[in-house]
Amino acid sequence: MFDLIDESGEDLKRMGYKVKEVGKSGICVASLCVENNQKSKKLSLPKGQYFLINAPHFEGGTKESELLSRLVADRLKILFENLGIDIKKKILIVGLGNPEILSDCLGKFVVDNIYFDPMKKENNVFKFCPNIFFSTGINTFDMVAILVKGLEIDSVIVIDSLATHSLERLGKSFQMSSGGMTPGSGVNRLGKRISLESIGVPCISIGVPFMVYASAVGQGEEPLLLTPKDIHEDVKKIAMIIANAINKILFWEGV
Repeated sequence: MFDLIDESGEDLKRMGYKVKEVGKSGICVASLCVENNQKSKKLSLPKGQYFLINAPHFEGGTKESELLSRLVADRLKILFENLGIDIKKKILIVGLGNPEILSDCLGKFVVDNIYFDPMKKENNVFKFCPNIFFSTGINTFDMVAILVKGLEIDSVIVIDSLATHSLERLGKSFQMSSGGMTPGSGVNRLGKRISLESIGVPCISIGVPFMVYASAVGQGEEPLLLTPKDIHEDVKKIAMIIANAINKILFWEGV
């Protein structure tokens, strides 16, 4: 099981995986297009465009945060353009995860920091945090599908914490995709995937690993939630990077 594309165990370079180093701090930007069913089956990934930004030495500094936010925004712009998303139309931003668990509240923190003017007569950007099935009794997919239909949403952005096989990657990798996202996939709680095929509108997923598989620390294969003493601040810093990137596209500069 894997969430991050470069942890699939496959030889990705043979499948078109490209990596480019950015700056002098070890940040790398990678891309992979899963354009057909054969490649999708081989990689166990839905079809779509994937981008992965790895920042192995990121410590939360202002300059590096600004660089990462710009890199995230640039990749999101590409996904917006490829999917034909019009930022003037209705966009639903969904923060997945369990807001009561520090390592799983990235989605909520991002949504909380997306710009929103409650005094504006008509907003075209909507924010929603569905919580988890065990708290609501309602599948996340069903809630998102209802909102998409009821509000006549034109596109969806989904944000969630991911799982990794490496302790060193916690809070260090940003993955974006046009292939959608499955709530709870990292912890074996597989719901229905939120994607273009399932909800009928373009869907972009954004994820950062804040959980590590137990195998990484010699404790079997089940995902293990880690909560270092500074995890709250780490999640908040990463959330601001993502929120600033989304705000930059939707409100400040456009696509």
